[in-house]
Amino acid sequence: MIALSDLEARPVFSAPLGLTPQVQWLTRAILDDPDAPVHYLLRGEEWLVCGRWTEARTDFEMALTLSEKLLISSAWGYIFQAYIDRAEAGLRRCP
Repeated sequence: MIALSDLEARPVFSAPLGLTPQVQWLTRAILDDPDAPVHYLLRGEEWLVCGRWTEARTDFEMALTLSEKLLISSAWGYIFQAYIDRAEAGLRRCP
């Protein structure tokens, strides 16, 4: 698992349209499965690395919304609780 402190040490590089390959891949994953909170969570963390606070906040909020719904109805609730915890940590890092 990647800790938020690890994300600060990752290099930032340019890609077409200013999007990293990770953001591009995660955006495709969201288009394929828009109800999976993990994709929004990971893309939010990548937006943090890029300094794109507005996009990060939007993705963390979506990850929270989706995870909270799944937390109640899933036998795998502990996973969704971990997503909630990481999304809340990400939101605290957004200015």
